[in-house]
Amino acid sequence: MPTPAKTSPTQLAAIARALVETAGPDALTMGAVAASAGVKPPSLYKHFADRAAILKVVEIGILHELEAYLRREMLGPTPKARLVAMAAAYRRFGRTAPNRYKAIYSGNAFTDPEIRAACLFSAQPLFEELKAAGIAEARILPLSRTLVSFLHGFVLMEIGNAFNLGGSIEEAFDSSLETILREIA
Repeated sequence: MPTPAKTSPTQLAAIARALVETAGPDALTMGAVAASAGVKPPSLYKHFADRAAILKVVEIGILHELEAYLRREMLGPTPKARLVAMAAAYRRFGRTAPNRYKAIYSGNAFTDPEIRAACLFSAQPLFEELKAAGIAEARILPLSRTLVSFLHGFVLMEIGNAFNLGGSIEEAFDSSLETILREIA
C-alpha cells in the first residue's frame, strides 16, 4: 500500500508562491519547495513535472489576482478616468510586491496556452474599458499593447531603482499615460 501524501498540489503551490514573494522567482527551486514543505525533493514530482510546472501555477495565480485587483481599483465616472485609475493600480500592484510582480510575463505565454489564457484574462478589464471609451475594435489590441508595455517597463524600472536621472517620476508617469490615452475623451 502506498504511503499517503504529506503534501498536496495546493499546499506546494502556496509554498512556491511564498518563496517567490519572499525572494523572487529565481529562488523557486524544487529543493527549496521540498525543504519548506518538509519533504524530499523527489516527492514533489508526484504533483509537478518540474520547476516550470510549479512556477506556472504561481504565475497563473498572480495573473488572476492582478485581474481582480484591477477590477476593484478601476474607479471613476468616465472610461478615461477608470483607465487612469487602472494604470495607477497596475503600478501599485507591481510596487507593493516586486517579487510577485516579477513572476508574471515570464515569456511562457508564447508556448503555454494556459499561461496565455491567464494573460488574456488579466487584460480583460483593459479591453473592456477601451471598448467603453469608444475605441474602434481594430485599435483595442494595439492600444492595449502600448499601454501594457509602458506600464510593465515603468514598473520594472521603478522597482529596479532605474530612474536616476532626476525629475519627477510621478510627472513622467502621468505625462506618459496622458500621451498614450490621448485619443480617449
